[in-house]
Amino acid sequence: WSFGGGYTHYLNNTIGDSNGRGAFGFSGLATAQYVGGLPVANTGNDFADFLLGLPETSSISHGAGGVLSSYFRSNLYNAFVMDDWRVASNFTLNLGVRYEYFTPWQEQYGHIANLDIAQGFTAVAPVTPGETGPLSGAVYPAALIRPDRHDFGPRLGIAWKPGARSKIVVRAGYGIYYTPNQYNQFESSLAGQAPFAVTNYITTSSANVLTLSNGLLAVPAGKTISNTFGVALNYNDTYIQSWNFSVQRDLPGRLVGEVLYSGSKTTNMNVQQAPNQAPLGSSLTAEQRLPIANAGNFIFDQPVGDATYEALQLRLTRRFQRGISANLLYTYSKALDDAVLAQNFYDQSAEKALSSFDHRQVLGLNWVLASPVDATNGFLSHPAWAAKALKDWTISGSITAQTGAPLTATVTGNLDGTASIGQLRADATGLPVNSGSGYFNPAAFAVPAAGQFGTAGRDTITGPGTFGLNLSLARSINLHSERRRLEFRIDASNAFNHVNPTGLVTVVNSNQYGLITSAGQMRQVTATVRLRF
Repeated sequence: WSFGGGYTHYLNNTIGDSNGRGAFGFSGLATAQYVGGLPVANTGNDFADFLLGLPETSSISHGAGGVLSSYFRSNLYNAFVMDDWRVASNFTLNLGVRYEYFTPWQEQYGHIANLDIAQGFTAVAPVTPGETGPLSGAVYPAALIRPDRHDFGPRLGIAWKPGARSKIVVRAGYGIYYTPNQYNQFESSLAGQAPFAVTNYITTSSANVLTLSNGLLAVPAGKTISNTFGVALNYNDTYIQSWNFSVQRDLPGRLVGEVLYSGSKTTNMNVQQAPNQAPLGSSLTAEQRLPIANAGNFIFDQPVGDATYEALQLRLTRRFQRGISANLLYTYSKALDDAVLAQNFYDQSAEKALSSFDHRQVLGLNWVLASPVDATNGFLSHPAWAAKALKDWTISGSITAQTGAPLTATVTGNLDGTASIGQLRADATGLPVNSGSGYFNPAAFAVPAAGQFGTAGRDTITGPGTFGLNLSLARSINLHSERRRLEFRIDASNAFNHVNPTGLVTVVNSNQYGLITSAGQMRQVTATVRLRF
């Protein structure tokens, strides 16, 4: 049996403003043609809006008395118990449980603010540490978030060999793992709120036309709440259930083969939501149609997201012998989640799609080749000058090839007329996405009708794949003493200088739609000489 525990105290002091100078967004809405209060497709130009000084959105955030200063504190407690039980000579059982307690970040002087939410998101009110929410009646703690004290994570693992002389080993495992990373996303956002900071996020409207001169500090009539961020009071920690099953077998020629299935399910993922969303309609009046009339657009974080991941891996390893070792790994996987800011707050389920990091197929190969030359006997031991020149060299390298990550076809501008912070998706035309001569078929998507949500799904475009070859050549020379060695090394990343396209533009109403705007790193060669003594 093994027992253990730990305690960590965290301090994070920050001085600075996240958006102290302010920002404007231009989308072409100001110069678009309108019919019945709705913009006409293919009219309006974002650069023309900029030249006229008519932004669609404006935002600013800075300390109420100048630069924003915050002093956050947090604690982490953990304890575990584990038993490594050898049930039989060919069967081992590993089991245990781990408990973790994460305290949400507290600001040393209480200079943070949250949003108290009425049932059904019908109203909001700012609240600070120790206050009772006027809408919910709940008392808000110093961190403005109640801690989750139920983070017990069981672990189970087995290893089994069918027989004493068998070349097969079977392994399996399951565990639950908790992560407090979402708390790190909240601290700066809660600190940058009124009354301790000046925050403002506004969408232009016919009743309150934004300009460069008034856009950063203008407050629409009736907007008494300028806070732009809130988080659920009862916030359960994100946890991951992980499982795997593998079969490993020794093969001839110093080879080892392995087949591995692994999976995971993530629950209580952090999801940003934009609940103050106007009904579909005209972008010119969206600001006046917000459900919570005295507040603007704000983000509200809740642990309501889920994700799944499954992968099949095939591994072939050559153990080091006669100067050669190598490892080949092929992965076929699929990842799904719904943890994104939705275009429609009332339909979060429509966001479930491939995860942004879903690379369906990945192939990796790495190897090490050591010089077979021996200066005393064997291969090329004579003449002496040749042996000295060719010994102690090592050539290593790696190859990585993978399919592209998924991308989403979107449009810019408040075309749906909801004034939502969420990204509006494009319409699906019904044509195949992966046809044509480009990286995808641009005709598969179109700008949605004004006042409507886009019908295309999230992450339906497969982005460009990547390929890379890295090489290294190294030698270590003994300078008549084990304490003095001269090392020489040349490294080449992307040795073939293969072009890996990036920056594929999938914004349908952009003039760069369907184009590649950047590429991955070019070939780089680095030479290093080091004297050790």
